[in-house]
This record gives sequence, C-alpha cells and structure tokens, in this order.
Amino acid sequence: MELPDSLKPFQEEAELYLAKGLVSEIEFSAGTYQVLVKDLDTGRPIWTFLQLDKDGGLKDFFCDDEEGEELSVCGHLCAAYLRIYNQHDTPLGERFEHSLWNQLSRLFADRLGDEPSLLKKEGRGAYTHYSGGGKLLFEVKAKTAKSISLLKDILEKRPSDSEETSLKFSNLSQEELKLWREGRPSLQLKYELSFWNDLARLLMKMQDDNETYEVTYGYSNKGIPNEINIDFKKLSMKFYISEANLSLIIPSLATIESALKIFDAPEEEIKRILYDKKEGCLIVEAFPLTKKSPIQSLRSKRKGGGIALDRWIFVPSEGFYAKDPHWLLSAKKICREEISSALQEHYSLISKFLEETTLHEEPVEVSYNLAFDREWNLHITSYVFSPGDLSFPYSRFLGEWAYLDDDGFYKLEGLIFPDMETTISPDFLPDFIARNKSWLNTQEGFHVHSTSIEAQLLYEVNAEGRLVFIGQHELKEGSTESCDFGSWVYVASQGFYSKISQSAGMMLRAGMNITANQIPLFIKVNRDELEQVPKFFSVISPVEHVRLDVQMDGKDNISISPRHTLKKEYSKKKVSFFDDFTYVPGEGFHELPSGLRPPDRYSHYVEIESENIEFFLTQELPSLQPYIEKIDNRLVKPEKMELVAVNIDKPLETGSLFEYIVNLNYMTDIGFVPATDLWAGIKRKKKYLFSSAGLINLHDKRFDWIRWIHKGQVNQPDKVFKLSTIELIRLYALEEILIKEVQTEQQKRSFQLLQALIELKPPEDPDITGLKSPLRPYQKIGVQWLWFLCHYGLSGLLCDDMGLGKTHQTMALIAALMNDKVKEGRTTPVHILVVCPTSVIYHWQEKLKEHLPGLRIHTFYGAGRTLEGFHQDYDILLTSYGICRLENKALSQIPFELAVYDEIQLAKNHNSRLYATLVAINAKMRLGLTGTPIENHLRELKALFDIVLPLYMPSETDYREFFVKPIEKEVDPGRKKLLSRMIKPFVMRRKKEDVLVDLPDKVEEISHCDLITSQARLYNEVLRNGRARILDELQDDKTPVSYIHIFSLLSGLKQICDHPAVYLKCPHRYKEFASGKWELFVELLNEARESQQKIVVYSQYLMMLDIIEAYLIEKGVGFASIRGATINRGEQLQRFHSDPSCEVFVASLQAAGLGIDLTAASVVIHYDRWWNAARENQATDRVHRIGQKRGVQVFKLVTKDTFEERIDALISKKGELMENIVGIDDHEVIKRFTREELVEFLQESKVWEELPEN
Repeated sequence: MELPDSLKPFQEEAELYLAKGLVSEIEFSAGTYQVLVKDLDTGRPIWTFLQLDKDGGLKDFFCDDEEGEELSVCGHLCAAYLRIYNQHDTPLGERFEHSLWNQLSRLFADRLGDEPSLLKKEGRGAYTHYSGGGKLLFEVKAKTAKSISLLKDILEKRPSDSEETSLKFSNLSQEELKLWREGRPSLQLKYELSFWNDLARLLMKMQDDNETYEVTYGYSNKGIPNEINIDFKKLSMKFYISEANLSLIIPSLATIESALKIFDAPEEEIKRILYDKKEGCLIVEAFPLTKKSPIQSLRSKRKGGGIALDRWIFVPSEGFYAKDPHWLLSAKKICREEISSALQEHYSLISKFLEETTLHEEPVEVSYNLAFDREWNLHITSYVFSPGDLSFPYSRFLGEWAYLDDDGFYKLEGLIFPDMETTISPDFLPDFIARNKSWLNTQEGFHVHSTSIEAQLLYEVNAEGRLVFIGQHELKEGSTESCDFGSWVYVASQGFYSKISQSAGMMLRAGMNITANQIPLFIKVNRDELEQVPKFFSVISPVEHVRLDVQMDGKDNISISPRHTLKKEYSKKKVSFFDDFTYVPGEGFHELPSGLRPPDRYSHYVEIESENIEFFLTQELPSLQPYIEKIDNRLVKPEKMELVAVNIDKPLETGSLFEYIVNLNYMTDIGFVPATDLWAGIKRKKKYLFSSAGLINLHDKRFDWIRWIHKGQVNQPDKVFKLSTIELIRLYALEEILIKEVQTEQQKRSFQLLQALIELKPPEDPDITGLKSPLRPYQKIGVQWLWFLCHYGLSGLLCDDMGLGKTHQTMALIAALMNDKVKEGRTTPVHILVVCPTSVIYHWQEKLKEHLPGLRIHTFYGAGRTLEGFHQDYDILLTSYGICRLENKALSQIPFELAVYDEIQLAKNHNSRLYATLVAINAKMRLGLTGTPIENHLRELKALFDIVLPLYMPSETDYREFFVKPIEKEVDPGRKKLLSRMIKPFVMRRKKEDVLVDLPDKVEEISHCDLITSQARLYNEVLRNGRARILDELQDDKTPVSYIHIFSLLSGLKQICDHPAVYLKCPHRYKEFASGKWELFVELLNEARESQQKIVVYSQYLMMLDIIEAYLIEKGVGFASIRGATINRGEQLQRFHSDPSCEVFVASLQAAGLGIDLTAASVVIHYDRWWNAARENQATDRVHRIGQKRGVQVFKLVTKDTFEERIDALISKKGELMENIVGIDDHEVIKRFTREELVEFLQESKVWEELPEN
C-alpha cells in the first residue's frame, strides 16, 4: 500500500496517532469509511470520512475538525487512511469481503435467514441454533461483561438502520434505495443489515486489532472438516459446515491462521506474461516442471490419498490443495474479452509478471462520440482520450478495459454500452430515446426535450428563490437539418423533440410558480418529468461538504444551522440551497449524495425548544456528531470530570457533631461548575444541566450524594455546602476530592482538614491507662483508628482475623473513653454496653475483670437478672444477644457512650428481631466485632452498616441497583472498588499473615460455657447417684481406694459436659440433645473458618469425634481424621496439608498426639481436658512447631460450675509435676492424687440445684 501523494506530508504525524492508540472506531460499507480519531493535542474526538475508489485512491473525504474551514487533507485523515489499510495491501472493506468471517456469516444468512429470533438464548451471553433433528448448527458465547452487552445489542436490542444513521446506504444506487423504501431490499443489502453481518464485522474487528484467536475444526466420519470453532478472548463461535457447502468457504481459510492451510495453485510456476498486440492476446509463459516443483508435489499429494472436494484436494492435518495448475497457466493464451475478466480477477498477479507493456493504475472515464450517418443510423463510438483513439491499429476495446497502441492497458469507468461502437437504426431509435433520456441529456446536441418542437419548456430561479417555468419558441421551420423518427423529431445541434406536445399529460407546464420551501418536495415528486427539461439537473456537486452549527440561546433553546463548504471552482459562483438540492445558474439542480448531507430534518435551520431537548440530546444528537462543525460547549459531554475543593472551612463544633463548610466545583476538560448548581438543577427536577463545564446528566448515579443533601445544608449565594463528618467521608469515598492548589494559608488549612479525615487519625492519642494488658503494634494501630471514630462521633466494624485480639482492642477503647470522661471533668456516669453470643459471655466477663479491674461490670444474664442499680453502681453492662432481644425495651431506655456487638454477623438478617433490637439501642458510638470477611456478602454488609452507621449506606433500592446487581451479576470491578472505598474508613480487617511479625508464637486460653437445662438435669442425676457411695468408701481409711469407680463417675460426667449423646452412646442422634460446650465449639469453628484458618480438634472420646465428623459432613466442610484404627494416616495428613478445601483435622489425643506434623493449622481446640497436661501440650505441639508460619491460638473448652473446672484447677496446681509425666492415661493420673484430694474434689463438685436458664 502506498499513500496517495496528498497524504504523504502527514505520514509521520499519522503514524504517531496510530502508535499512541488514538485511532479507534471504524465503520465501513464497501469503499466508504467513517473513522474516529482523537486529536493529538486536545484529545477531542474527530470523525473522518473517506471514500476510496477501486484502486485505493481518495474519491471523497472530509474531516470533522472545527478549525478547518475548507476541505483539505490533514493528519487525522492520513491516520484514518493508514488504519483502514492497517499494514495490508488492501483496505479493510475489501479484506472483510474475502474474509472467512464474512463468508461464513453470508452462508448462514442464506441458509437460516436473518431474523435474530432464530437464535435461542442459552444462559448469560450464549445463543444457539439447532436443526429440526436437534443438531447444533451455530453457537456464539460471550466471555466478558462487555462482550455480553455487545451481543445483547446485536441480537436482542438491534437498532433500526436508516438512510440517515447508517453508512451501509452510502453506496447504494437510486434503484436499490427505491427497493429498500418499498420494503424489497436486495439480497446484498438485506445481508448487510442483518445480525450475521454484524457478527462477521465483530470478528473482523478483533482480528484486525491483532487480538489473539484460535480456529479449530471438527470432523465428519469421512474425516472431512464439518465444524469450525473460533475462539477469541472475548467470545467464541461455532459453525456447522456440511460437505456440500465446505468448498464455498475453502478459499477464505487463507485469510486466517489455523492448522489447515490453503495451497492454491502456485504462481511461482509463471515465468512472465507478454502482450501480443497483433493478435490481441496475453501470452503466459511457464517454467518447465521438475520433480521438486509445487505442481509435482501436488500430484504426489493426490496420489497419497487426499480427498477430492470440488476443485480442491483435502489432505488431513495439512489442508486444501488446488487440483489444477494456476488458471493463467491453464489458459496460456488469453485473448480479447477474456483479458478484461483476467485483469479484473488477477490484476496484481498480471501486473507483477507483465513485461514490455504498461498496465496503468489510474482508471479513466470512458467518453462517447454520437453521430448520424446518411441513413440516419445513430452511431455511438467509445473513446478514451480523443475520438477515434480506440480505432487506431492495434488499439482494442476490451469491455471494462482498453488497450491503446504503444500506451498500454487502461481500466474504463462509466461504461454505458458493452461494445466499442453501438449502432441504433431509425426503427429502434424512439425506444432507445425513451430508455436513455437521462444519459442523452448529458450529450451535447442530443438532449431530449419533453416539449413539442413548437414550444419548449424552460425554467428559471428568480431573485425570491421561486422556481418558474416558461415556454419558449425554439425552431423556425427549415432553419436547420432535422429528421422525423415517428414520435420524435431530431434537430441538429439541439436534440430530440416530442412530435406532439406532451403537456396535456404532464404535470409540468409553462407558468408554474413554485415557492422556495416547496422546491425540494416538488423535485422529488416530479423527478421523471423534470429530467426532460434541458439542464434542469446537473451531475456536478458544487459542495465539498456540509456541516452543522449547534448552539444554545439564553432560554435553553437549541438551534441547528447547516453550513455548506463549496468546492474552490464554485467559491465565486452563486449557489442556492433547497434542503438536499443545490442550484447553480446555468448548470441546474444537484441532489447531494447521502454522505454529503445531514439527516433530512437538519438540511435547513431548525430550533429545538426546551420541552423537546431531552429527546434531541438522547436520540438525535449522537447521530449528528459526524456532521457537527461547531457546537456550544454547554451541549458537549465532558470526557473527564473531577471534584475539586475550592475551600474547606474550619469545622464548627456543635456538641459531638462536627460540621464542615465546603466549596466544591466539578472540573471538566471543558470548564468548571459549582456543585451547588447541580444541587439546584436536581431540586428543580431537571435531567440535564447546561453549564460552562459542559452537558451534565443530573440523573447520573455519581451525583446521588448531592440528592441526599437537604435544603438547610446549602448556601446557594456563597456556593457552599454544610456537611457532617460522615457525609464528607462518604463523599470522599464516592468522589475523590482534589485540592488542586496548596498555596495560601486557607488552602493549606483545607488540605490539612481533608487529610485528617482521609488518614483516619485522631487529633490526639488515646489514653488507655487502666488497661492491664500490653498491646501489640498492630493492635495499637487498631486502637488509634477506634479513637478516631470515637473522636469524630462515628462508628465502625472491627473485622480482624480470629486470634488477633479484637477483645483487647475494644477494652483499650473502653479505657480511653473512661479516661476521657475524667479529663473532661464529666460527673455523669459513662456506660458501656457489650452484647455477645451466650457461648462467649463468660469469656468477656473474665477478660473484662482481668484487664479492666478498675471498672465495674454487671453481667445481665440468667433467671435473676436485673437492671436495678446499674446506673449508679456499674460502668459496663454485659449481656447476650438472646437477653438483649428479650429485654429490648428496657435496654433501649439506657443511654450508652459505647455499644459493642461481638459477632455482629449474627444480626445480618435485616428482617430479624435481633437486627431491630440492635438498631434501637441508644448509643453514641457502635462497634461491631466479627472475624467474617463481610465485604464478600453484599446484602449482609448493608445490614451491619445500618446497625452501626444508620443512613450511611444508600436506600435498599439504590444499594441493590448501584452495588448488588453490578457486582454480583455483572462482575463490575468499578462498582466493587467504589464500595470498598465507601466502607474503608469504617472497617478495619487484618489477617494473621499481615501481622505475623507482631504475633506471639502461641496464645492459650480457657473458654468457658454453661450446661444447657436438659444437660444439667442429666449431670445432676449421674452425680447424685455415684457420689454418695464413693464418698462413703473414701471416708473409711481401711478400705482401698476404688479408682475404677471414681474414674467411671468422672468419665461419665466429662461425657455429659461434652455432649449428652456421647454419654448415652447414641452419637447418630446428637441433634436430639443440647450441649453448651457444643454451641461454644460451633461458634469457635465458624469464626476460625471465616478467618480462613485451618483447625485441629482433639477429643479423647471417639463418639464425640463421630458427632463432630457428622456435623462437618452435613455442613459440607472438608476434613481429615485420624483415630487409633486409622490405616491411611499418611493420606489423611497429606490431604490436610495440601487440599485448601480440607479445613478441619479431627483426631483423638491417643492417635494424633505424637509424631505427626499439623502445621497447616493455626487454631487448636481441645474439646475436653486431660488430667495429663503433658499429653495435652504434646498434642498442641503438633501444630505449634518448626514449619508453623502463623501464630497458633489454643482453646481449651471448660464447662463452668462442673467438675471440669476442678480438673482445670488441679492441672494448674500440679502443673510442674504433670510436666514430667508422659504416656500415662487419665485413670493412672487419678492415682497420683491423695485420698484427701479426691474427697475434697468430690465434695466440692456442684449439683445444679437451680438449673440454668438458656
């Protein structure tokens, strides 16, 4: 491809456009292209229009650049031209025509039809078509959200093409347009307007953009390809090809890369081509065949078992070979008319091998010479440059080509007649005139006049722009040579006249007077008759291009004015415009082609009133973009938009609520507009704001934050908003606020105020004096964040992984609150509420007493619970979610400084009573604690935020439309990122691996629980029945201690504490019984899993292991297990270490306490206690050992007020002794206790006189 000379000066600039990716959208139809180019300097999108001739020359063009007053080439046009060729020898339209994509789509359009409804939607982004027998014939699947939307537009929401909006009509003849308007489009146009064509263009665009793809084939039983699979990253397609249709698409396989190649007849066999001007033939000379020549190779392929398909031989795993030698070699001598078709089909090849004769690239317009002979036969003779040049010796007329002696071959355009000379006899002349009136009117001296010889109809366009018809006497009898041809009379030098006046049957007549605004319609209605009026129509357009000027007035009305740019030769002539027609005196009317005129409605001045503006902006303005030369900035959609803070004033403290005075502007690539102007437009129910920053769609979701601002927060004269802290933080999350300049003191102050909120730092460090627990570095960061929230009257969610100390950070906040009360000199009590699951209430009680000994804690729980005296006598109210739900009315009356909701995810159902209870709590600050990654559950995330930060999140409907649907259904990364920005200031989540350097190696804690009522009854019954007899035996010093009886009793009580189903030997019925320890275990298990930590669970009872495994199976939790009878121990260990879905390791202490590596876990749960501390520690060390990459958290479950507490105390008391005992079972350990210790132990073991309320 060589650039046209006019574009060569811009080549370097154009290549820069391509290198920077500034040439994007391409629309095309045949040789007409519309290409979008972004300006190198301004970034403004500019439409270019190019019409190429058959040889790639610029036939017509224009560039939508507002600086260009006249039509001229430029860098934009050159870049568009280069992109159309895209480093190929042929332009995009021609490559598309021969592409596999087009051939497949055209084949299927012919076979199946062009209605989109013939494709069945199969799920999201997939469409199929099956034959009547159930065979898949076609399938298309989208792979990305963008391609899903694109397919939906092509197949489900197809816009209707029209002459005004689609480029596909730009190259149609008047006859084709007429058929289209009558609803009878040609097959070619019908295909071009079909979804098949759009799918082909989509594939072509991806291939032309150099996107990677793979084409594979399916095969029939004969081994012949019958299925083509096309796989791009964005989408895939599958076509079924029958054997009968395969040969139709074989040549087009050469346009793609695939495993099957096309071996067409090799042109290398051709030596040279000569032209014998005497014979008028092309002589093709070939090289002699050798054994290694391609033709011989082909013959050997055929002998090797290839499959014949029409003119091809299919060789499996290789491709398709042409059966015969190259067509030119087969012909050897190409004469006369065959030369034309040969040049048409093999121009490049013949041009390559033709010697001693010139093959001209530029086509020429054929001309005709008309003359009568003595017998009044009309002779029409073709010529190229001068009359008779085709009659010279050896010159030849070859149909669409001509050979001029000693000059070479020329491509002819504008052919009317197939032969060099056409003769029309007098008998056939009237019919010839009737069929060729328009053409004869272009031949000087042979015009066809619709009037009689007596009165010829002429016209003029007067000064008022009116079209006036006049009659004029043309011929004086005997004044010139003439001939009568029946219904026509020929007058030399003038043309043909109707013998009889036709005015009686014609619409046109002398005296007709047409007003200027009626002229366009008049011409269209009377086109056939007007063609008979001499020089009424001109074939030459005086217009270079037509553009539109779109402006607004002060009343928000839009005016559209057409602007016509004339060709240079018409710059000094008078040119009048009548919608789609131009008029030049002396030349006539010319109808502008579709490419040179805007849609019909805008071919003259149009004004759009305010009530119609929305329709204009959404439905009409986009289609007008290629024609717009100048447009009011207020109607231009900005390319980018930023929210800029002009000023942020010092917050005014009113109680605990801080308010900011902010002056905000939206800055665009066009200008700026105060955000308060958007608020005013929204409140006036406007959809659009026409501003100095451009056209702004006020319905855009990004302006929802403005919709939420009420009138009292707006000072319109000063252009400022009054925002609370949480509103300003939310705004920064939704729209990053920029401060462009930090020069003045006020600008610096604004920057500091904004940075304080962005960095989430309190103005001073919290005073945590009184907290009896050191904080790790990451916990100090957490407390700083909590204190920031508290200082600014905000709330939040602490979502650290299990084991990172959410409880400790919360206690530090409580200490800081209490110290702040003293610092401020407050005399009124400061009350804290802590709500937690029943299973961890004792954990909280112990931790608060241990680490905040200076505070008074009231545990509001159990049957005798009361709030009496709480206000004056206590600082912290500790209760469970169950009690909170029951006592919601009483608790809602108490004002709390801080409400802590541990495991807040339990209230994630926004329709539950618990959710309503927590929302009703009266607290200045609310802190939710959870180890669950809440950002993965969008609906639950909103529910939790509505508890701690009511009204921060959008309404239910807006939240679902703006976040849930785009993220969960459409996988929109932009919306996911926005939601993350919104919650970030109020959510802190650290994972263990993030803070590993700050973690201790191992943290052990005792986790307490209660007996459930039914569980306590069974415990009492067993204890009472066994204790009395054993105590009597122990009182008698002479009787040996019955260790077997003692161990049996204690073992039974341990089993009841674990789970009644273990004691009753029915683990398969475990759901029929309740257990407080089981509830605590499930709570710990869920928290560890939600923190994505693996867990090891130990129990000494096999039936307890049965219950745990049954529960894990039911919940679909992957686990491994080792017991004494386990054979495949290595396989179980390998699975736990290597399989991410294997989350839990269930083991008995005896089987897994020694000799194995369980470092894949970081949480250990001792479901029941051994009296042998050394054995417990050895089991823990299977996890806490070399190779462990996370801190290990160890939970030892103990049931309160049962003998399990006594075991725990005795283990602690005798810890040093037990450290040295290895390999001793529980019943052996009992023998290490004295008679007195056993009596004390049994006497103090509590019988539950008052059963617990659960």
